[in-house]
Amino acid sequence: MADQKRHREDQGNIEKGKEAMSDTKKYTVIELAEVLNVPRTTVTDWLVRYSSYIDYKIQGKRKVYTDSSVSVLKEISELRNKGLSSFDIEEELAKRHPVHGEVSDKEQHEGEGLEPEESDSTSLVLRKSMTEMGETIKNTLLEMNRRIEEMEKVNAANAARANLWFAVVIILFFALVAAGCFFYLKIETSYTENQRILLDNRTYLNDLKTAQEQMNANKTAIREKENEILKLESGLEKQAKELRDSETSRATEMIDLKNKFAEEKLNLLKELENARQDREKLAQLQAAIQKQADDQEKQLKKAAEKPVEAEAVQEKPAEPQPEPKENPK
Repeated sequence: MADQKRHREDQGNIEKGKEAMSDTKKYTVIELAEVLNVPRTTVTDWLVRYSSYIDYKIQGKRKVYTDSSVSVLKEISELRNKGLSSFDIEEELAKRHPVHGEVSDKEQHEGEGLEPEESDSTSLVLRKSMTEMGETIKNTLLEMNRRIEEMEKVNAANAARANLWFAVVIILFFALVAAGCFFYLKIETSYTENQRILLDNRTYLNDLKTAQEQMNANKTAIREKENEILKLESGLEKQAKELRDSETSRATEMIDLKNKFAEEKLNLLKELENARQDREKLAQLQAAIQKQADDQEKQLKKAAEKPVEAEAVQEKPAEPQPEPKENPK
């Protein structure tokens, strides 16, 4: 009788609990995410990982959760914010909350239709089986959490190694960029220096060309002067012939002409000597110009430019003026 009375009390408490649960608010996963202010994927992960400690009901084809589920999820969120791992959170929940087994609606309806004695024994068997199932699930979850922690450690080590290699790659990349910039600046400086040398060489070549033109003009003037000297020598020879033909009749004039001729000859010799000195100076100038041209050609070859050959200037040496023969008196 006492057992039947206790069973009736349990049944009354169960009915009261059912009525209370029917009056409490039920939450979906989306509503839980809004209440906890966390992403939906995080809530789903918690519901799967800590399902042994979270109450739920089957409503149609989906699960719904109660206020007790919300409180457990809030505790999980607080523990996660404190920096606890999944294994530590599992231990804390095991200390604070009992393990809940999963009971289907079919089993619940079957339990309601049993007689008091059968319901009592069945509930004891169910509680025992649910407890064993909860322990098994708990151990399985603990093992899974341990493996997850190990995987997280391995992933952290791999991430650290990847970050190290990434840093090495970044350093090598910046080193290559710096080396490229250095060689680019070096090549740019060398190119600028070569351009400056080329500009100086062109200026020097222009000066050399101007000097060559001046030298050619001097050569033309010397040739003209040599022609004048030749003409003068021809005229003097003609005059000497005429003097020889008229020597007898013009002896007195011959003496004057001879003196005049000697004076003119002296002047011509002086002019020839000056012309010879001018030719020597011109030859020295030509040699200096030729040497400068050779040096310039070497510099141009080094600068990988086309060589500029200096024109060889040859001058015709002046022929010595023949002295006029003196007629015997």
